[in-house]
Amino acid sequence: MNSDDFGGSVNMPRTGASDEYHGTMFAKPTLEQFSLSKYLSEYQGRVKIRRALYLGERCPELSIASYHIALDEIKSSTTDISLYESVFKSLDQLGGAAANDAEWVSSARKTNNSAYDLLTAELNKAKQQHIKKDGLRAQEGLAQHKVRQGTMNEALRTLQDARDYCSSIDDQVHLALTSAWISQMMGKWLQVNSYVQRVVSTLSTLPPKVAAEIKVLQIQADFGEGRWSAVVNNVRELAYDDIMSAGIFERGLLTPQDIALYGTLAGLASLQRDDLKQQIIDNAEFGKFLDYIPECLRLLRCFYNSAYSDALSKLDGILSLGVLDPVIAPHATTLRSQVVENVVVLYTQPFVSTSLSAMAKALRFGSTSQLEAMLARLIERNLILGRIDAVSGYLLKYTLDPRDQTLETIERMYSSFSDQADVMLARIHYLEEETVSNKPRYEGRR
Repeated sequence: MNSDDFGGSVNMPRTGASDEYHGTMFAKPTLEQFSLSKYLSEYQGRVKIRRALYLGERCPELSIASYHIALDEIKSSTTDISLYESVFKSLDQLGGAAANDAEWVSSARKTNNSAYDLLTAELNKAKQQHIKKDGLRAQEGLAQHKVRQGTMNEALRTLQDARDYCSSIDDQVHLALTSAWISQMMGKWLQVNSYVQRVVSTLSTLPPKVAAEIKVLQIQADFGEGRWSAVVNNVRELAYDDIMSAGIFERGLLTPQDIALYGTLAGLASLQRDDLKQQIIDNAEFGKFLDYIPECLRLLRCFYNSAYSDALSKLDGILSLGVLDPVIAPHATTLRSQVVENVVVLYTQPFVSTSLSAMAKALRFGSTSQLEAMLARLIERNLILGRIDAVSGYLLKYTLDPRDQTLETIERMYSSFSDQADVMLARIHYLEEETVSNKPRYEGRR
């Protein structure tokens, strides 16, 4: 099976953002009361299979159980023979495979052939009779059949062809949203956003159900692309009741826990302390999603209350699951680094000087040299105004003289005024030349 068609089969290349943990093995998540079966039971179909395989590839302790869950889901919700054989082979290599289900393979092959023949016949009949409604239904059925079969890119091409049978704007919107969700199953986040934008540009006003679908798709796709500020902006506009009324989570493609994780991690990576409280912690609508995973709320509160050691401990607990999540894992190292940088900057703000050894211990750095390296980067980027005194082992903050600040302000004002004056002079010269060139010329006397 082509890896692009699924985006999560065993031993396949990753799609989308580069996976910072490719080839690395991890322990079982340390989150309180973590249960593999409960965690994966929130998902269905392709997304459940993809997550189970992704987790199984990276966590030896849970590999056999994860592959069994994936295998059961393949048999119950797909007719993907290629993926079944791939997962069965991996289980067999681990010594955890049961007998090969030859009966299911034979049944799936027959179903694939008969379903394809039936849907193709319906489509040809609709073409001959020029009935758009029947043609659209047949094309959609054919696309869903290809999803079950595992040929996801072919399913998207089928939906693209189905646009010829659309008889209304609602039909076009439905096809675009269906394509977006199939792209979501594959983890192709740029493609998801492209289909979402097609919906937005098609409709002048979004119905509540459509708006809810678009919002959760954008949050996940933006997170998948590493666009933390965009995630936060969409989290601020969440409407919990509209999302629940739309029945989005009942499909098993996305969960409330996912939304809570994306909003929490994006907020910690991109917002300052006060903004985090206003836009994330005090956001009543987002708070309803945080109820599904209380660890996120505890992490946010520790960060806001300057309990940085506890905050980093809780962050590592959440990321112990994140490194096994196909959406979060490609960004886990970057996310942690950005959150730690935020913490270091905030930790130094109240002090004129800070002991490097005490800071390294409080912020859970492996060594003082690691902290010094990060401080050097932050000083270079002007996020911390100070210098490292290696002899005394202290970070010494610069105190700006108010007179220097006033002088800098005046210099910026003068520079701006000077630029504006140059532009005005250039404009005057241009008008003078235009006046001379357009002046009427007369022969002889008046």
